[in-house]
Order: sequence, then structure tokens, then C-alpha cells
Amino acid sequence: MKQEFKEEETYSKNLSNKMLNMIKNIKNKNEKSLDLNSKQITKLPKEIGNLVSLKDLDISDNQLQKLPTEIGNLINLQKLYIYNNQLEKLPTEIGNLINLQKLDINNNYLQELPKEIGNLTNLKELDIRNNRLKKLPNEFGNLTNLQKLNINYNDLQELPKEFGKLIKLENLYINFNNLKEVPKEIGNLGNLQELGIGYNKLQELPNEIGNLSNLQALNICKNKLQEVPKEIGNLTNLQELDISYNNLQEVPKEIGNLTNLQDLNISYNNLQKLPTEIGNLSNLPYLNIKNNQLQALPKEFGNLTNLQDLNISYNNLQKLPTEIGNLSNLQKLDINKNQLQELPKEFGNLGNLQYLDIGFNKLQKLPNEFGNLNNLQDLNISYNNLQELPKKFGNLGNLQYLDIDSNKLQKLPKEFGNLGNLQELNISNNQLQELPKEFGNLTNLYRLDINNNPLQKLPKEIGNLSNLQYLDISFNQLQEVPKEIKKLNNLERLDISNNQLQEVPKEIKNLSNLQYLYMNNNKDIKGALQLSTSKLKRLDIENTSINELIVPFNNDLKYINIKNTPLKSLPQSICDKIQDSFENINIKHSYSTDEEMVKKLCTQ
Repeated sequence: MKQEFKEEETYSKNLSNKMLNMIKNIKNKNEKSLDLNSKQITKLPKEIGNLVSLKDLDISDNQLQKLPTEIGNLINLQKLYIYNNQLEKLPTEIGNLINLQKLDINNNYLQELPKEIGNLTNLKELDIRNNRLKKLPNEFGNLTNLQKLNINYNDLQELPKEFGKLIKLENLYINFNNLKEVPKEIGNLGNLQELGIGYNKLQELPNEIGNLSNLQALNICKNKLQEVPKEIGNLTNLQELDISYNNLQEVPKEIGNLTNLQDLNISYNNLQKLPTEIGNLSNLPYLNIKNNQLQALPKEFGNLTNLQDLNISYNNLQKLPTEIGNLSNLQKLDINKNQLQELPKEFGNLGNLQYLDIGFNKLQKLPNEFGNLNNLQDLNISYNNLQELPKKFGNLGNLQYLDIDSNKLQKLPKEFGNLGNLQELNISNNQLQELPKEFGNLTNLYRLDINNNPLQKLPKEIGNLSNLQYLDISFNQLQEVPKEIKKLNNLERLDISNNQLQEVPKEIKNLSNLQYLYMNNNKDIKGALQLSTSKLKRLDIENTSINELIVPFNNDLKYINIKNTPLKSLPQSICDKIQDSFENINIKHSYSTDEEMVKKLCTQ
């Protein structure tokens, strides 16, 4: 311990001497810049105050707990970087740096700022985020040349009214504090272009917010606002507005004045309706109104003809207006978790749609015009009440991802085989009794889920799906697997559990890339299971009548479930792994979990 302390003391002494020499050299050469970033400095020597000609000083990313008072001698300093240290306070002499234009003290432990901070009247940029400030001194209002101010991630509960004197501010960020109100004087900041006051505890905004006529981006998300003042409609230059995660019950009709909006987020509120004036936002590309209580959309919604991305999920919509078909530029639409029972035929006009999520609704059918959405690439219609798909569904030739899980489909149209670009398909939890032979045309599929259907057989054309890596046909009524399954050379995961298989499919031994095999709960299946894959990681044959395993040696095999099987012995390849260490593999056996009992299977 003494040795460590001595080494640390020696290091600090050497570092201090090195700094003193550096300071001396800089003074002699009359240099204007000093970079001490990331030098593991714990204490700044008072001699730093001798460098009166310095204009740029970087002492960030060190372990400084305080600054020497002599820092105030650097009266010509224009840029000072002290971020990522451990400062708990600033010396009052900081106020002597009257020529300072940029000050970055973010990520320290500051609980307050000295009133002398107000002397820095030439300051243009100030970054004091990630500290522990509870308030700002009234003198803060003297920083009348400030253009950019970041106070994010502090503990501010209020702003001084003098804040309204910072009339040159263009960017102001006060996110992640504990503000309960904003002073009306904020309306004096007429040059503001960006304002972030999200993640606070604001219950209202002053009407004077409407004076910020140059504002282009406004973030007031994650507060407790119950209303937005109608004066927000005066912010006609606004391009981004985020008022999500509040308690808004309505949006003022004046929002329709914000015709330059490019991104509007009013999600996670308590909105029950939208004003008809929202239709005036004809230039809007991005709109998020998810997680509200909307029961209907106004027909004027159809005027938002420049919309590209629309999220209205998690509402109570029972129908969509026919005017939805006017949104011809829409590329992404999310309306999942609503109460929709049907889609208007005009829905088929959304020809540029690439992503559509209408899962978790009450749709009983899709209009024939749905087949016109031929640019769709990703479609989720899971958890509805669909009993059939229209024949024109086969026109969706660009589909790559399709989820129809948990509907009431009894069959698929043969045109389904036209979806040749499909890569992932989930048709689990339906009432399918068979698949059309055209299913074999889906040659780009690499993942297929058909579990929980009453399928009694698979078409032999399934063997054409040569790119398939994942196949889940569990919980069906299959009595056999077509021999063409042996063609699925890229298959890595196969789940044929919980069926009614009578014999072990011999063709499985041809699946040389298989890593996961689940055959459990086929109680009548019997015979020997022979595998050729050397990549197997997991094997489950619980509750089967399989009486022999033939598995090649494989270091990756970590789990075997042989519970309730008539197996009397294990293959030598597995026994070799147990002999090295029982921890190499996890074997579940009905007789006992004791490893000695399992080892007996290797002595039979």
C-alpha cells in the first residue's frame, strides 16, 4: 500500500514539474494556445495565471476538483474548455475573463454558478449541461451576447426573469431539468431558432411563447402540459414540433397555421379528436399521433398530401376516412392497435407505401384494391379476424416481410405463390388445413413460421425453398414430413414438435447445416434418429418413442432432452463429451437429473 502511494506521489510530482516546464515554455514563446486535455491532471498549478497572452485553453478530461484563483488572470482568453472534470464550484475570479467567447464546463459537479459569471458579457457559447445546478444567478441575464446555451441535465427548478434579456440567443436547450414553469420573459428571445424544454415538469406555457417568431424547432415533450396556448400558431417558421408525452386533451386549431412544419409529434397524450385545421399542414412529411384516444380522423386529413411517414397506432379508431387515399406520397404507415373493422377501398391508392402495420385490429377482410399496393415491402396484418386473403394479394410482388399471425385464415389463394421476394413469413395461429403447391415458388424465404394450425400435410414443393434457414411447423396435425425436405440444405433450425408424426423422417439426416432440432411431443414417432450435421447445438426428443440416436461428434452440442423416451444408451460421440466434463453438455432424462444416472446410459 505504501509502495503504491509512493509511486502515485512520484507520478504526480513528475506531472507537476512537466506542466510547470510547459507553462514556462509557452510564456517564453508567447503562444496563444495550451492543450492539457486528458493528461490525468488532479491539480492545476497557480502558475497557469502567468499565461496572460493565452486565447485558447483546454483542460478538459482530467480529474480537477477546483481551479486556482489565478485562472482569473487570463484576461485575453477567448475559449475555455473544462468539461469532464470533477469541479464542484467555479472561483469568483472566473468573472475576470471578460473576453471569453466560448465556455464549456459540461459534465462536472457544479451546484451553483458565481454571480460573477454575469461579467462574461462577450460570451457567445456556454455549455453547462450534465451538472447539478439548482438555480441560475440573476446576473445570468447580463450575458446579452449569448447565442448558444445548453443547460440540459441539471436540476433547475426555475429560470430567473432576467433570462429574458438574452435577446441574441439562437439555440437554447434546457431539457432534462425540473422546471415547473417558464417565465413569460422568454417571449423576449425573438432570435431563438431552436428551443428544447422537454423532460421537465411544466404544467403550462406562457402565451408569450408565441412571440418567438423565428423559432424553427421546439421540443416540449415529457412534461405535464394539459393544453398548448393558441399563440403557438404564431410560430409560422416552425419546422419541428414535439409535444409528445404530455396530458393534452386537445390541440388548438391554430396549429393549422404552422404550414412550414416538417415533423410533428403529438404522440402519448389524451387527444380524443384532431382539429379540422390540421389539414392545412400540406407540407408535412412526418406525423406521429400514436398512443392517444382518437376515435376518428377528420376528412381534412386527406389534405396532408406530402406525408411520407404516419403513425396513428394505439388509438381507438374504428374506421379511416375515404380521404386517406389522397396520401399518395405515404411510404410508412402504422395503424396497429386500433379498432378498425374494415379498410376503405381508397386505401389501394397508397401506391408508394413500403411499410404497413395494421396488426391488432378487428379486420375481417381486405379490399380487393389492397393488391394495388405493389411497392409494399413490409406488411403486418397479424391479430385480426381475417378469414381469407383477396386474390389480388398476389400482386404484392415486392413484399419481403409478411406477418399474418393470429387470424382465422382457412386457406391461402394460389396467387400467394407470386410473392417471390418474400424473405420472412409468419402465418402461425390460423386455421390452415393445407398450403397451395404454389407455396414452393417462395424461393427467397429464409424464415417460415406455420405453427399452431391444423395442417395435416405439407406440399412436396416445400422442398423448393432452398434458402430456408428457419422452419417452424410445430403444433399442427402432421403425420409425416415430405421426403423433399432433404433439399433444404441451408436449414439451421427445424421445429416439428407437437405433431402426430408416426416415423422419424429419414431425410433429416441430409440436413448438414442443422443446429436446432425439436421433435418433442410426437408420442407415436418411433425408430432411430440419424443425423449427419456436425453443427448441432440443441436436440429435443422428449415424449417420443425414438429408441436410438446416431449423432456425430460435435463440440457445439450443449443441450439434449431425452425425457420420457425408450433410449437405453447414448451415442459414443455424446459419451465422449461427458467423459471430459459433465458441464460440457446438459442432458435432461426422465429417470434422474443426477449425472451418475445419465452416465449409465454410456455404459449400456
